[in-house]
Amino acid sequence: MLIHELVSSKILPAMRGILAHKLHLLGVSQRKIASYLEITQPGVSKLLREPIEKYYGELLALGIPRDVIEHYVEILVEVVVDGEYEKFISTAYAIINQIALRAVCNARRDLVQLCTKGVFTDPDIEYYKKVLRALLAVRGIEHLIPEVGSNLAYAPKPPGSLSDIIGLTGGIVRTPEGVALHGEPAYGGSKHVARVLLLAAKYNYRLKFCFNVKCDKRVRVAISNINVRYAITGPHLEESNFWADVEEALKDQPLVLCDLGGLGLEPVAYVFSEDPHQLETRLRALVEAVHERR
Repeated sequence: MLIHELVSSKILPAMRGILAHKLHLLGVSQRKIASYLEITQPGVSKLLREPIEKYYGELLALGIPRDVIEHYVEILVEVVVDGEYEKFISTAYAIINQIALRAVCNARRDLVQLCTKGVFTDPDIEYYKKVLRALLAVRGIEHLIPEVGSNLAYAPKPPGSLSDIIGLTGGIVRTPEGVALHGEPAYGGSKHVARVLLLAAKYNYRLKFCFNVKCDKRVRVAISNINVRYAITGPHLEESNFWADVEEALKDQPLVLCDLGGLGLEPVAYVFSEDPHQLETRLRALVEAVHERR
C-alpha cells in the first residue's frame, strides 16, 4: 500500500475520530471541530457515534503505540484550543507524515535501511539525537541530573509554540550505572523544559538549546565561576508564581537560569546555548567545577 493510500484510508480517519472525541469532551463546538478537521458537521456526528477506542485500535493495528498517539493528539488539541488554525494545519501535516512513515516502517521490514538511515527520517530529529548522545557522553554528567530528571529541548528555528521544539517524551534520569533515557525525541515531546526555552527564545531569538540540571549549592557556586551571564529566581511561595518569575528573569537574556524551587518544586538550573558546542562546553565546565568541590 502506498503511503498516501495508508493515510487517506486508515490514519486520517482514525486521527479525526480521536480528535473529534477529545475536542467534543472539552466543549468545542461541532462546527469548529468540522472546520479544523476539514469535514462536514454531519461527518463530525458520525465520528462521535463510534467509540474512541475503535480509532485507537485502528492505529494500534498499524503498530503505532498508544502513548505515541496520545502525545500527538495532545499537541493538536492544544493548538485547536489556542485557535491557531494555520498552525494546526502545518502541525497536523507533520504529525500525519510521522505516523504514516512509522506505520510503513513497521510493516515493511525490507525498508529497514531507509527507515533507520535514509529518506524516512526527520533530519532535525536525527540532529537532536546526535547532540543528545554527545551531551550524555560527557564524563560525570550524571552528577548534574536532578531528581525530577533532565531533558534536552531543541528549537531548529525560532519557536512560536511548544510544537516547534524537539524534546524527549520521557526524560533523562540518573542510574547506578550513569544515566538512562525514557521516551523518544518528538516535536512537543518536552513540556516543561521546552516551555522555558520558548520563553528564553522570546527575548533572545538566537537560543536554540536548553538542558536542565540540578541547582544545589555546589552547582550554584559552579555557575558563578564559569564566566557566563546567569540569573537566579525563587524560591517561590506558590507554584503558580514560577512562570511569571522565570519570564521576568529571562528578559535580561541570561545563559544560565538557576531556579531555587519552592513548595513542591526542586531547585533546577536551565542552561541555554545557540549551538551544541556551547552547550557541551558549559555542561563540562559545570561538571568539572562540581567535581572539584566534592
